[in-house]
Amino acid sequence: MTSESPPSPSIDEMRSAVEAELKNALALFDQEHCNEIIEMISYHLGWEHSGMKEEGKRIRPLLVLLCCSACDSDWHIALPAAAAVELIHNFSLVHDDIEDKSATRRGRPALWTRWGIAQAINTGDLIFILSRLMTSRLLEHGLQARLVLDLQYMLDEACLQLAVGQYLDLAFENRHSVSESDYVTMIAGKTSSLLAASCAAGARVANATEETISHLRIFGYHLGLAFQIRDDILGIWGSIEETGKPVGDDLLAHKKTLPIIFGIEHSSEFRQLWLSASADHPKINKMIRALNQSGAQDYSQKLTDKHTRIALDALRRANPKPASHALLEELVLRLLHRHS
Repeated sequence: MTSESPPSPSIDEMRSAVEAELKNALALFDQEHCNEIIEMISYHLGWEHSGMKEEGKRIRPLLVLLCCSACDSDWHIALPAAAAVELIHNFSLVHDDIEDKSATRRGRPALWTRWGIAQAINTGDLIFILSRLMTSRLLEHGLQARLVLDLQYMLDEACLQLAVGQYLDLAFENRHSVSESDYVTMIAGKTSSLLAASCAAGARVANATEETISHLRIFGYHLGLAFQIRDDILGIWGSIEETGKPVGDDLLAHKKTLPIIFGIEHSSEFRQLWLSASADHPKINKMIRALNQSGAQDYSQKLTDKHTRIALDALRRANPKPASHALLEELVLRLLHRHS
C-alpha cells in the first residue's frame, strides 16, 4: 500500500483509462499483416462501426480498479489487470455467441455473423492470449514477479471455472432434469468466477491482507450470482432495449435458467409447454403467462435480492475506503437495476 492516501477515484476517469489500456493491447499486433484482426477485435469491443449502443459496461475492470482503490492503493497500477479481466470476459462472449447461436450482441450483429464462425473462434482465442500478455505488464508498474505470478494463477483458475460453467450451461440443454443446485454450480463458474477474481485481483495488486482479499472475493462471487439471476429474469421478461435480444430469448434457446427450472417444478402447464415441440413465438407468450402464474419471476427476484445483501455485507466487512465503498455500492445497484 502507498504511504499517502491516493486521491478519490472517478468512474469516468477509470473507464477512460481502461479503454486506453485495452487499445494499448492491440499495439502488440503487427499492423501490416493483422489489420483485419485489429478490426474484428475493435468491432467486438465496441470501438468500430456505427450501430453500437455502447462499448459495454466494463464492470469487471471497474471492479478491479475500485477494489484496488478501496484498499488504499493507487488504482492506476492495476490497469493491466483491469484490461486482462475485460479481455477474458470478451473472449468468452465471442465463443458464447457462437455456442448459443446468438446472432446479436448488444443490439448489433455478433462477431461470428459478420466474419464467420472460424474467424470468430480465432479472434476469441487471440483476445484470450492478449489477456495473459496484459497481466505481465504489471511488472512495468513495479509489482513483484511473485505477485504477478500469483495473480495470473488466480485469473487462470477463474478461466477454468468459467469454461466449466459454460460447459454445464450447454450440457443442461440436453438434460431432462436440472436442479436449482445444479444451476447455482453452473452460474458460479460461468459468471461469478470472473467477478470474484476481478475483486480479488484489485485487492491483490494493492497488497491487501488475505482477510480483505477474501471478503472482496466473496463480494464479487455473490454479486455474480445476483447479476446472473437478474440477467436470467431479463432473458424472459426483459425488453430488447434492455438486453439487445428478442423478448423470451432464453425460452427460444431452450436454456435452463432459474425461472425456467422453477417453472418446470411448480407449473404443470409450463412443464407441458416446455417438454412439447420446439418453441415458437406464439408458444413463447403462453410459456411466459404460465411462468407469471407460477411465481417464477418473484422467486428469482427474491434470490437476486438475497445475494445482493450478502455481497454488500461482504463489501462492508472488507472495510474499504469510504469513497471507493460508495462507488462500489453505486456500481452494484446500477448493475442490478435497483434504485434503493
